[in-house]
Amino acid sequence: MSDILYASIIIGCASFSQSVAGVGFVMVATPFLLSILDVKDTVLITFFLSLICQIIIILRHWHKVHPQMFLNFVIGSAIGAPFGLWLFSVASIYTLKFIVGISLLSISSFSLYKIRENWKLMDSTATFRITKESPASWSMSELRQGFSGRVGVTQLFVGSVAGFFGPSIGMPGIPLTVYFSVVNMDKEAARSTTLGFFIVICLITLLANYFTGNISPTVYRMAPLLVPAVLAGMVIGNLVFPKIPQRWFQLILNLIIFYSSIKILSEYI
Repeated sequence: MSDILYASIIIGCASFSQSVAGVGFVMVATPFLLSILDVKDTVLITFFLSLICQIIIILRHWHKVHPQMFLNFVIGSAIGAPFGLWLFSVASIYTLKFIVGISLLSISSFSLYKIRENWKLMDSTATFRITKESPASWSMSELRQGFSGRVGVTQLFVGSVAGFFGPSIGMPGIPLTVYFSVVNMDKEAARSTTLGFFIVICLITLLANYFTGNISPTVYRMAPLLVPAVLAGMVIGNLVFPKIPQRWFQLILNLIIFYSSIKILSEYI
């Protein structure tokens, strides 16, 4: 099997995951693409392709983005991103892959434990719902209120960790997934808010790597050839998403992460 065909199958599955869960593109694609690409090329290719997927999906679902949470994640990521870029530029391939594996395994195990505890209640207790009766508000007064209190501080912290994980290991969705699992966030708001946040952090990461000369000829050559696979996975995922219950959404989300961690760490055994 050629590298392009193999990568297209992986990217199609990753795009499907992104369309269904709002996260998972990088988590699904990275462990498999690492078998044919180095870490840095893998991170940049998956960021570029996931950005295309995210923009297309968010155009249809932008009204489900949770404004205060989105803003907190973005501001927090601005704090963590410089440290992530530094680690990306100095760390060895071995170190980066090990960090990815341990992070995914720890977080997915914790999240799956929480899901098991609350399985029967998850469909009826989802939080941060955005409905016609309680629509999203982008007014400045309400956005400013999003910074206050324990919830706002927690979201800023989650955003800063996501900002660190994005450019360093290519997986900004890890801390967001943990937060969504803990608060059992409504699946539509979780997906849309995550996609909006990813668009911002992916753009920043790609531009930073472009201006620092970290994008290799392999990325320029391979990424455009994988765009059709992104579109195919996205179409299928959007058809499936409305039929998934809240608790199964959370379970699928964390099983994706758990599998990715095992796949990466198996190389160290």
